[in-house]
Amino acid sequence: MARRRSRPEDGRANGKANGGPVRGARAATEARGASLPVLQKEATHPCFSCQLCCTYMAVEIDAPTTNTEYDYIVWYLYHAGVSVFIDWEGDWYLKVDSRCEHLTDAGLCGVYENRPVICREFSFEDCEKNNTDGPPDKWLFETAEQFITWLKKQRPKSYARFQAFLRQKKKQLKTAKALRRVKVTDLPLPLASARSLDPVGPAR
Repeated sequence: MARRRSRPEDGRANGKANGGPVRGARAATEARGASLPVLQKEATHPCFSCQLCCTYMAVEIDAPTTNTEYDYIVWYLYHAGVSVFIDWEGDWYLKVDSRCEHLTDAGLCGVYENRPVICREFSFEDCEKNNTDGPPDKWLFETAEQFITWLKKQRPKSYARFQAFLRQKKKQLKTAKALRRVKVTDLPLPLASARSLDPVGPAR
C-alpha cells in the first residue's frame, strides 16, 4: 500500500508548518511555558572540561624532500594558527587551529548524531591530553624559524641546498620586470595620485 503524500498546504504532516521538526518542537515547548533541557557534561565524563579535539584540524602532507617543498613549509608557517608536526611514525601533518562551528558553549557536539566518521572513530584514549608516555609529536614547528633550525641540524646538506636555492631565487627576482612596478616613497600620497605607484601608468 502506497504511503499517503501530504498536500502542500498541509505542512504539519511533514514538520514544515512550524519551520521543521526541531523548530516545531521548540515552538510547541515554548507555547506550554516550558524550557528546553540544557545538556551538560557530567564530571565523570572522560572529556569533561576539554574540547581540544574540536578546536583544530590536521591533514597529512607529503614529507618534504625538495627545496620547493621546504619553501612550502616555511610558507605554511608564516600564517597565524598554522603549525606543522611530525608524529612518532614519521608522518608529516599540517595543523590548522580552527574551532568546529558545531561545538557548543557547553563543550558538546551540536551535530552529534550526524557527526563525521572521523569524529566517531576518534577515542578519548588517543587524545594528547590523555597520553602520559611523552609528547604527542616527535617534532612540532609553530614558526618558520623553528623549522629552519630543525632543517639545519637534522638535514645539514638539505639546509645548505635550500639556502643556495633561496639566494638564487632572490637574485632572479631582483631583475624581474613585474617587481619594478612599485615606487618607494617617504610620504603617503593622496588617493588621487596613487597611480604614480605604477610607473607603467593606468590601464588603457
